[in-house]
Amino acid sequence: MQTKPIADARHFSLREVQRQEIVSHEGVRIDLLCFEAGQRLEGPPDIGGCVYQVLEGEALVREPSGSTRLGKGVLALIGAGQEHTIENAGGGLLVVMRTRSV
Repeated sequence: MQTKPIADARHFSLREVQRQEIVSHEGVRIDLLCFEAGQRLEGPPDIGGCVYQVLEGEALVREPSGSTRLGKGVLALIGAGQEHTIENAGGGLLVVMRTRSV
C-alpha cells in the first residue's frame, strides 16, 4: 500500500496551472491540479477518459455540448476522447484531483 499526503502536492503559480503526480500505478495516474484565479487547462482529450474531483474551490468544465459548474466534493466523468476544458470559476484557489488511464 502507498500513502501520500495530498497537501504536499499543492503548488500554485500565477504563470500556469500546476500539475503534480500523486500516484501512478498499473495503468492509472492520479494528478493534483492547482489553479489560481482565472486559470484554465485545456489540451488533447484523454484516450481513456478521466475523472475530476474538486477538493477546494469551484470549477467550470466546458465541453462541446455545454458547461457545468462543480463545487467541492463533486465528481465529473469525462468520456474517452471527449474534448473539454476545466477552469477556475471562483475568485480564489481551485484544487482538483484528476484520475485517468495511462
